[in-house]
Amino acid sequence: MRLDLRLADVLAPYGYNGFGVIARARFDAAAPLPFRCDALHPPTRSVLIVATAGPWHWRAFLEWIAVDPITRLARQPHPLDTFTADVFARHVDAPGARIFFPTVDAPLRLDFLKMAELAGIGRPSELGLVLVDPRFGAWLGLRAAIFTPEDLPDNTVAARACDGCAAPCRVPTDPLARRLACNVRPDLAYDELQRIYHYDRPRGRALLCQRFSVADETAAQL
Repeated sequence: MRLDLRLADVLAPYGYNGFGVIARARFDAAAPLPFRCDALHPPTRSVLIVATAGPWHWRAFLEWIAVDPITRLARQPHPLDTFTADVFARHVDAPGARIFFPTVDAPLRLDFLKMAELAGIGRPSELGLVLVDPRFGAWLGLRAAIFTPEDLPDNTVAARACDGCAAPCRVPTDPLARRLACNVRPDLAYDELQRIYHYDRPRGRALLCQRFSVADETAAQL
């Protein structure tokens, strides 16, 4: 089975439900010289972008924390990144590939927004750094880029969902309120705690720790 189809199957229970492919030629044509495939991973033939859309990734994240809240939350300054790393380590079998994550400690800062656009996962929107996709609305998270030697079917850039829209998102001034005002797939909006965590990290983290009855051991590191 192809890598993209295989991962769509094994990662679905953890909320990874957006997949798009960039053929090497298209990737290299758009990438600056230091970030082309020859520099990042010479065997690459395709770049597979993995995203999450809607609230399911967060719900799987909460189930993961519940197994060991102290180790997985209280002692982790970036538990969502740790969750993705753990899921990929246990479930992603991609021989000959190199995987990049958009984390704060990533060794290379790849342009995940541009890669997602090239892979057909969302387009730049009226919401600034938030991509909007006709299938997923504004509720997308970019999780990984897999540079694989597999020759996967190339995707195309998606239609821009904001074109022709009355743009109700322009009215609110608060960034979260603007995102909630987007009329593309509002049914996929994040759960309340997830929204707080992304837009007010200290408060969101405090609420998470409260939910799991643990003391935050990383407060001094944040």
